[in-house]
This record gives sequence, C-alpha cells and structure tokens, in this order.
Amino acid sequence: MYNMNNQPIKIKYIHCWLITCCVFVFTMIFIGGLTRLTDSGLSIVEWNIFSGIFPPLINNDWIELFEKYKQFPEYKLINKNISLDDFKFIFWIEYIHRIWGRLIFLIFLIPLIIFLKKKYIPKKFKKHFLIILLLIILQGLFGWYMVKSGLNDIPDVNHYRLSIHLTMAFIIYGYLLFLTFSIYDLKKNKKKLTTKNKNFHLFNLFLICLILITIFSGGMVAGLDAGLVYNTFPLMGDVFIPLDIWELKPKFINFFENPVTVQFEHRILGIITFTLILLIWLYARIKNLPLSVKRKVNILLLVVLIQVSLGIATLMSYVETTTALIHQSGALILYTVSIWIFKSLPFVSK
Repeated sequence: MYNMNNQPIKIKYIHCWLITCCVFVFTMIFIGGLTRLTDSGLSIVEWNIFSGIFPPLINNDWIELFEKYKQFPEYKLINKNISLDDFKFIFWIEYIHRIWGRLIFLIFLIPLIIFLKKKYIPKKFKKHFLIILLLIILQGLFGWYMVKSGLNDIPDVNHYRLSIHLTMAFIIYGYLLFLTFSIYDLKKNKKKLTTKNKNFHLFNLFLICLILITIFSGGMVAGLDAGLVYNTFPLMGDVFIPLDIWELKPKFINFFENPVTVQFEHRILGIITFTLILLIWLYARIKNLPLSVKRKVNILLLVVLIQVSLGIATLMSYVETTTALIHQSGALILYTVSIWIFKSLPFVSK
C-alpha cells in the first residue's frame, strides 16, 4: 500500500527522476537523428550487450573493427575509399548512440527498483512504469533488428523499421512526459473538466496523435531519402501533385515505398498539423478559456510556425545535416508542448 508519510518528498524524488529520464530520451532522439544523417548506424556490425560497452583503446583494436566493417556491403559499395580516421568518426557516433541507450535503461531501471522497494510509487502508477521499462527493452532490441536490415546486400536500413524505431522513441518520451506531469499533479488540487473545455482537450489529444503520425511519416522520408527527390516548396517541381506519385504498382504501395509519394504525404501531414494548431489557437481566442491556457497555445503556434519553416529549409537545403537535426528536434519540442497543454487543461483554475 502507498505510504502517505513524507509524500511531498517522495513525489519530489520521483518527479526529478522522471525529468532526468525525459532529458536523456530527448537527447537520445537527437543522437539517433545525427546517427542517421551522418550514415553512421552501420559502422558497428556486431551487437554485444556487455562487451560492446568498452570502446577500442589501442590501434590494433581499431584495425580489427575496421576490417570487420570492410566485410559488409556499406564499405564495399559506398565507403570503399574511407580512411581509418573516417571510420573512427562514424564509429564514435554509433557507439555514443548505443551507450546512451544503455544509460537510459540503467537510469530508469535502478531508481525504479529502489522506489518500488521503498514503496514510493503510488499503486495506480506501478503498471505504467513497468510498461515503460518493457518499451525501453523492446526499443533496444528493435534498434539492433533495424541495424541488421542494413547489413545485407543493400547497405541501408529498412525504412519501415527505421520509422517504427523513431516513433517508438517518441512514444517512450511522451509516456514519460505524461507520467512526469501526472506525478507532479499529485500535490495539486485538481478540478474536473468542464463541458466547455472538454472539446478543447479532445482537440489536443487528436493533435498529439497527428504529430506521432507525422513523425512516423518523417521516418519514412528519412529511410527512403525522400527529402532529396523534390527540393522546391510549395510546388513539387512545377506542380502541386507530381505525376510520378502513382509510379509503382499496385497503387497502394506508393504510399509506403515511392519516395515522391512519401514526401508528398509528409508535406500534407505537416500542413494538416499546422492547420489544426491554427484552429486550436483560434478556438482558444474565441472561447472563454483561462489566460494560462491561451499563453500556452500561443507558444504552440509559435513552435509550429518555426517547425514548418525548418521543414521547408530542410527540404530546400537538400537535407543539410544541421538543418535536418534542428527540424527533428523541433518536432520533439512541438510534441512536448502539445502534451504540456493536454495535461494542464484539466487542472487549470478559472
């Protein structure tokens, strides 16, 4: 049974721990984007849970790893002329990516065991923490499953697996964020949703789902290098809808495997997301909502304006690494703000 003694202190510990986890997962998504954009993900061709913790320390270790890398298609077909120093660069990025994943697992698991043992965690939250632990483990396993798909004849990871891996990272981050706000709300007096703001609450729930769908679409764009097929906006070439969006047969496969169609989908999803946020902003202005909510929606509108601008800049720069990384981070910030608004709405004082 949950012990109410020293409840504020216990909540403070759990809250700080969850914030730390959110920061680490946020950083992990950034590192994952860097890994993809620098084509570093296939530089480590083995997955060793324990021995993989230790990096190469002497030159012979580096040579051995480089020789292993040379046996795989990415070296033979794409990177045949890279030097050992070039290999070290992509290796370190992938190594940091993998180590950071292990750190997230430990930072989540060890405090969780301690808090469960000390009965700091309210009973109704226990299942959520265990679900997140399971998701983190599955995400690690799926990461290797994704990498393995690029160690075959075609030296590129499967775009479906890449998109799922990216979306799972966002889901884990979002779940942690939901719990962070929920734990924080334990020490606040909460009001139930009124009929007046319930619709607004549902709009934001739909927005969160739409952002996740758009993120999945962004993963498909990255996996298919679809950002390189048309680099103009708002038109794709000279038209709004290019003729080659139905190039593959059967037609439905174009939505998943035609780079032109996938880029078009991502554009449309971005426009729909922007339009929905604009409608939410207008709704907040028209309805008699608390000032604190209106301010948060103003932030949401500002973030989506920046994010759309970054998306266009990424496209027109032919997916320049820094711009693309900031664009991915912008998606994460937009996702964060939408969850912040969703969680704060039921508890806003009028």
